[in-house]
Amino acid sequence: MLSARASIRFGGEREALFVLSSRSARSSSSSSTSSSSFNFSARGKESDWIKRRRRRRRSVDGGKGKGGKGATVASGALTSMVSSMDPTTQSFMMTHAVVRDVVATVLTISGSLLWVKLFDELARREILEAKLSRKLVHVTSGTFFAMTWCLFGDQWYSKAFATLVPSLQAFRLFAIGSGLIENKNAVRAVSRGGGKEELLYGPFYYTIVLMVTTLLFWRESPVGFLVVSLMCGGDGVADIVGRRLGKTGKKWPKPFDERKSFAGSAAMVIAGFLFTVSLTHLFGVMGFFPNNRVFGGPDDIGYYAVILLACLSCAVVEALPASKVDDNISVAAVAALLGSLAFL
Repeated sequence: MLSARASIRFGGEREALFVLSSRSARSSSSSSTSSSSFNFSARGKESDWIKRRRRRRRSVDGGKGKGGKGATVASGALTSMVSSMDPTTQSFMMTHAVVRDVVATVLTISGSLLWVKLFDELARREILEAKLSRKLVHVTSGTFFAMTWCLFGDQWYSKAFATLVPSLQAFRLFAIGSGLIENKNAVRAVSRGGGKEELLYGPFYYTIVLMVTTLLFWRESPVGFLVVSLMCGGDGVADIVGRRLGKTGKKWPKPFDERKSFAGSAAMVIAGFLFTVSLTHLFGVMGFFPNNRVFGGPDDIGYYAVILLACLSCAVVEALPASKVDDNISVAAVAALLGSLAFL
């Protein structure tokens, strides 16, 4: 009797163990199935993501050619600018390349004129001294103009529209400097000594260099940004720093200009380097350079070395006597030459 009960109990426990093991097996099987299905789903999503990335890259590189991604970014910027217009006008502007370039040209010209008038007003109210105001215009006008290149389209005539901006400014300076147009505010804002004839030299050369740089290099090469950064940012900052820190500091010896200081030259190197790196990296991220090249990465030592060499060379050239060659021409020429040898 006892043995029979023990047998039954043992048999019951064995059956219970069998049921538990069966349930555990089914649970592990279902969990492994769900895990595998999750992994499969994740792999599927990852594959779809990779496919989308590849399609996007193909559309950037093949569909739009050079500057495809940058043109897309610029389109977004232009769309935000005209967001207050009705949908029909927005659609017309974004689908017609010429209209887009015209709007970008008008916006850039208007912005440049307002920018110069702002500094002229600050100088008139004696918030800024006249020399500092003039140099700040020198530093910012060209660099801001280079930044507006992203607003234009990627057609063959887009850079011609962009060139209209410094071209009209050059005509304006020539007309004022030669006496065809009278504009005392412009003379006060741009000239050193207050004479209208001064507009025919440094300021006029400044606009001519911007014209040539836009036509030759545009936004598809870092050479254009190197030229603009050194002629505008570097040279302008050198004068600002030199007038303040170079009065009692060490000067350049002959045959250089003995009025030029090492402090101003060092400021030119630093400012030119920072302006160039910032502009090239910005437009590289937006995709305007061929092959989606982003200059200024952590491993791009050669790029930094070339930029630094160009900045040092231009600082030496800028220290030459101004009576020989105007700084706007000499600095731009050296920057264009060194940049072309390195990047073209």
